[in-house]
Amino acid sequence: MDTKRICPSCQKPLPPDVPLGLCPECLIKAGFNTGAEAGGENTGFMAPTVEQIAKLFPQLEIIEFIGKGGMGAVYKARQPALDRLVALKILPPRLAGAAGFAERFNREARALARLVHPNIVAVHDFGKAGELHYLVMEFVDGANLREVEIAGRLAPEQALAIVPQICEALQFAHNEGIVHRDIKPENILLDKKGRVKIADFGIAKMLSQTSDQASLTGARGVVGTPHYMAPEQLEKPTTVDHRADIFSLGVVFYEMRTGELPLGKFGAPSTKVLVDVRLDQVVLRALEKEPERRYQHVSQVKTAVETIASTTASGPPQGEALGREVLARDYVLDLGSCLRRGWTLVRSDFWPLVGLTALVLALLAVAGSAGGVVWTNSPGDGSRSGTTSSGASVLALLLFGPLMGGLSLYFLKRIRGEPANVETAFSGFRHRFLHLFLAGFVMSLLTFLGFVCFVLPGIYLAVAWCFTLPLVIDKRLDFWPAMELSRKVVRRHWWKFFCFWLIVLLMNVLGVAFLIVGTFVTATLAMAAAAYAYEDIFGVAGTAASPSSSGVGPSGTKVLPSLLPKQPRSDGGA
Repeated sequence: MDTKRICPSCQKPLPPDVPLGLCPECLIKAGFNTGAEAGGENTGFMAPTVEQIAKLFPQLEIIEFIGKGGMGAVYKARQPALDRLVALKILPPRLAGAAGFAERFNREARALARLVHPNIVAVHDFGKAGELHYLVMEFVDGANLREVEIAGRLAPEQALAIVPQICEALQFAHNEGIVHRDIKPENILLDKKGRVKIADFGIAKMLSQTSDQASLTGARGVVGTPHYMAPEQLEKPTTVDHRADIFSLGVVFYEMRTGELPLGKFGAPSTKVLVDVRLDQVVLRALEKEPERRYQHVSQVKTAVETIASTTASGPPQGEALGREVLARDYVLDLGSCLRRGWTLVRSDFWPLVGLTALVLALLAVAGSAGGVVWTNSPGDGSRSGTTSSGASVLALLLFGPLMGGLSLYFLKRIRGEPANVETAFSGFRHRFLHLFLAGFVMSLLTFLGFVCFVLPGIYLAVAWCFTLPLVIDKRLDFWPAMELSRKVVRRHWWKFFCFWLIVLLMNVLGVAFLIVGTFVTATLAMAAAAYAYEDIFGVAGTAASPSSSGVGPSGTKVLPSLLPKQPRSDGGA
C-alpha cells in the first residue's frame, strides 16, 4: 500500500497531518490577490475603503480589503483585545432601509452565532456601525474551493474527503433549523491544512425580503447563485427547505469531478472523466429536480460518499471507466510524430535519459544471469560442465515489471514537464509493486509460450500488451484490467501498432549490431517514442474538460463549459 503522499501541484512530499493531500504552500498560492481595490466590481455596491472602515470600527485594526460579492464586502482585521485575526463582513447598505431588515438581521445573526461547528465559519459578533450592518467572523487563512479548482483539478481522493466535511456542516445547520441557500465553491473555504469551512450560513435568508417585495435578484424572495440553486428556489422560493442545499451540494460535487456544471441535458460524471461509477448514483440523486426524489438528509450523502471512499478499488471500476473514455473517441496514432518527438526529448537531455535506461537494462541483464553456473563432474572422464540455475530467470521476472514500469513513469513525467529523477525510475518498487510484478510475470510467461507454440500468438501478445505497465503505475490500474485495456486499445489500430513494434525491434537490432553499446541509445529512443504514443492515447483520459472548452461529450450529450469566474478570496465569505 502506498503511504507516501505527494502534492499533485508541486510534487513535494506532504506532511502526515495534511488530511486532503493539499500542499499548504500551493493552497495559499492558489488564492487571488487580496489587495484588490474596494468597489472594483460592478455589482451596484461600492465597498468602503479601508480608511473609511477603520473610522467606523475603532475597536479593530483593519488590515486589508479582501473582496466583495453580491452579499457584501469582507475585510481582514485584527482584534487587539483578543489578539486574533477576524473577517469583518459589511452587508450592502441599501438593504438597511428595507422594511423589517433590522429585525430580520438581528434574528438571523443571533441564530448564526449559535452555529458552533469545526466546519462552519464562526460568527463572533454582529451589529450596526453608522449605516452599515456588519458581522465579525472567524478568519480562515487559506483559499476557497473555486480558487483551488482553478489552480489544479482536485484528485478523486481529495474530493471524496471534502464532501463529507461539507455534509457535516450542512447537517449540523439543518438540525438547528438553518438552511444555507447559497452553497457554491466560493463559500467553501479550505484552510492551510485542508480543513473545510463553510461561510455565509444564513446570509441569503438574512438578505431576502418578503414575498411581496423585490429581492436581491428582483424576484419574489429568490436569493442565491443561479447555476447552483435548486429548481424550487426559482419556481417556489417560499417553499424552500434544507433539501435545496442538497441540490446545491450535488452541483458542487459534479463540478469538482468533471470541471463542468450540470446544465441542460448532462451526462453522468463517469461518462466524462475517470471516476468511480458508484458516485454517479450519489451525484444524480442529489441533483433530482423534485425535492422528494433527492436525498432527504445531507447525512445520507455523507454516508454514501464515505462508503464509496472506504471501498474504492483501483482496478476494475477504474479500468472500465478509463476504457469507456478512451474507446469512446477515435484517437490518432502518428508513428512518425512519436519517433520525432522521442528523438527530440532524447537529444534535449541525452545523458540522464540514456544513463537511466542503460542502468535499468543492465540490472535486468545482471538479474538474468545472477543465478550463476553450477559446476558438476562428468562421471566418465571427470571433466567439469556448467549449467545455469533457474534462479536467474525467476529474479529477472521479479524485477522486470517494477523496473520497466518505473522507467516508463520517468519518461512520462519528463514529457509532461513534471519533476523526475532517479528515484522516479525505481518507484515501481514503492508504488504498485505487486501489480507491476504480476503484470510483468504474466506478460512474459504468456508471450514466451506464444512464441514457443506458434510464434504469431507471441507477436500478437507482445504488441497488444505494450501499454500494460504504464497503465498500472500511471493510471493505478490492477494488472489484469491494465492488460485488457491495453489489448483493446491496440486492437483498434492493430497494424499501426504492429509497424511501430517492428520499427522499435529493428532499431534495437541495429543498436546491437553497432558494438552493442548502441542498444542503449536505441532503447532510450524506443522508450521515449512509446511514452509519447501512450500520452497521445491515455494522457488526456481521466482529466476534466478544459474550462474554456465546450461541445459534445463522449456520449453525444451536449455539455456546457465550466463557469469559473474570477472571484476574490472568500475568507469569511464575500
